This record gives sequence, C-alpha cells and structure tokens, in this order.
Amino acid sequence: MQANQAIKDIVFQIEGLLEQIPSHDYRRPLSEFDGSTLGQHFRHILEFFQCLENGMESGAVDYASRKRNLLYEDNPALTSQAFSEFLDTLGRYTDDHLMVVKAEFGGSDRPTYQSCLGRELLFIYDHAIHHLAIIKIGLRCHFPQIQIDKDLGVSPSTIKARQLVSDSGNKQ
Repeated sequence: MQANQAIKDIVFQIEGLLEQIPSHDYRRPLSEFDGSTLGQHFRHILEFFQCLENGMESGAVDYASRKRNLLYEDNPALTSQAFSEFLDTLGRYTDDHLMVVKAEFGGSDRPTYQSCLGRELLFIYDHAIHHLAIIKIGLRCHFPQIQIDKDLGVSPSTIKARQLVSDSGNKQ
C-alpha cells in the first residue's frame, strides 16, 4: 500500500468515528486524558495534517506552528470536513514532492531538514495512529455505544505480527 492510500484509509476511519460522536461527548473532559477531550485529540491530529498541507504548497513544513483552532475541538462535523479537504489537496502532489521540515527541539535554534511528501505522510500517519490509540481508550471507557474498528490505533506492523502469531497457532 502506498502512503496516499494509507492516509486515505486513516482519514476514512477518523471520519467514521466523527460521524458517531455527538458534540457534547466530543468536547467532554475525560479523566483518562487528564481532562483533555476527544475533540482536542482529533484537532491535534488534524492540525498536523494541515501543517503538512501548508508545506506541500509552500515547500516548508513547521509542525510546531499549528493554529490550534478551537472550533475543531468543539465540532466533529467541521473537523471531518477539514480532513476531507486535506485529501483533496493531497491528490495534487506526488510522494517525491520535495520540502524542508523546520524542527522544534525546545531551544531557540530551529534547524531545517530536507524531506519529501512520502516521508512526511509516513510521519503524520504514525502520529495519527498514536493519537487514535489514545482516543480508543477514551471511547471504550466512556462511549461503549460507538463502533470502533478493532485495529483502530494499531500500527500495520503490529497487525501483521499478530496475524503471524495467529496463523502459526492455527497450524499446530
């Protein structure tokens, strides 16, 4: 599977969740998140996508300069729409599209590194999986009525490893 398809798949998974979560649950502080909300996690994922989108157009990605738009923390439909818009932009570029990434290590220096769209898609994909694993915990603890894919928040390598273990156990 190519990066573009993996990103599309994860966006469709996200949109499927966002369709099920009522706004009042989306912005409800959860103890497992130390008072953060589902909406804050979805916003965080989205804004990494949007930083990459800006970088596709400008040639420079800066994940530390997110807008932190609070509307995406409150409105799951608006958040879903923004993910769809990212997919529209993604279709205009190829994986080898070059860019630089501005790093944030906590000091005053912000070095830049050469990258390409395919590498950055891998980064935002892995980042989204990490946050979806956290979101999955909140959903399971507080919203059991929401349909969750068993592989939500699980990396493809882990899914493959589990399948190998399962297959080897079935052969004995």
